[in-house]
Amino acid sequence: MNYRHSFLLLLALSLSMSGVEAQDLATVSAKASMTAEPGRTVVSARNHHFIIDAPPPLGGPNEAINPIEILMSALGSCSVLVSEKVAQEKNISLQGATATVEGDLDPRGVKGADVNPRIQAFRIMLHLNGTTEAEAEALVAAIKKRCPVYTTLARSAPIDLQYTLTQ
Repeated sequence: MNYRHSFLLLLALSLSMSGVEAQDLATVSAKASMTAEPGRTVVSARNHHFIIDAPPPLGGPNEAINPIEILMSALGSCSVLVSEKVAQEKNISLQGATATVEGDLDPRGVKGADVNPRIQAFRIMLHLNGTTEAEAEALVAAIKKRCPVYTTLARSAPIDLQYTLTQ
């Protein structure tokens, strides 16, 4: 079998496999719309609506959460929700979970400078109450495997996920 034939075989196999996986995909959507207030959007997802503002350097009123804070919130809340679900599945006595998420970016790029504004690194501090060390490690492993926000963002920047335990 030559290189070209191997490549075509792999391509055909991957395309046929991706078609099978695509049947199981769920589509999630949100709609963001400009408002009469400069630097403000109204976002709708399902039957929920919320305001997102730009910070003052970008001309926003900064009265509501901004897009980067929404991204950090998505990562933190998904981590907590996966922890809660996995604890239920594995009969782990999780009495509380809190995730604090930080991200590092260069805001000059958003303002027009020739700098990439992407987030360069994420940090999650997961505070777990009522678990053992082994249970906490199982929850962290589940987040890294099952949280769609984590698994998506981990492809764009490193994520340092640490935890603390309280009883």
